[in-house]
Amino acid sequence: MTERFIVGEVYFRAKYTDRARRFPLLESFVFIGKNLSDEDTEDVWYFQFADSFAKHGSILETSGGDRRVACVTANELADMLDDRGLLAELSAARRRRSNSP
Repeated sequence: MTERFIVGEVYFRAKYTDRARRFPLLESFVFIGKNLSDEDTEDVWYFQFADSFAKHGSILETSGGDRRVACVTANELADMLDDRGLLAELSAARRRRSNSP
């Protein structure tokens, strides 16, 4: 599972505004790589926010500008979704909304 990420590909994370997980807020990222810092004491996957990547390029190739990055550990990795995973997550949220009073 942890080797499914491809450098340069887009991934998503859904956060929810409610405990019932009916109303998702989406974040988009570009996968930059794994274990990029000498300070990593455990496996860390690096995802640059898509807006930052689009405006300034990869943090590995450019300096300056908005360089927002999410550092994700193995226990958080399941939250990072490819396009198929995102579709499944959105479909599940729709079902939860349909089943709620």
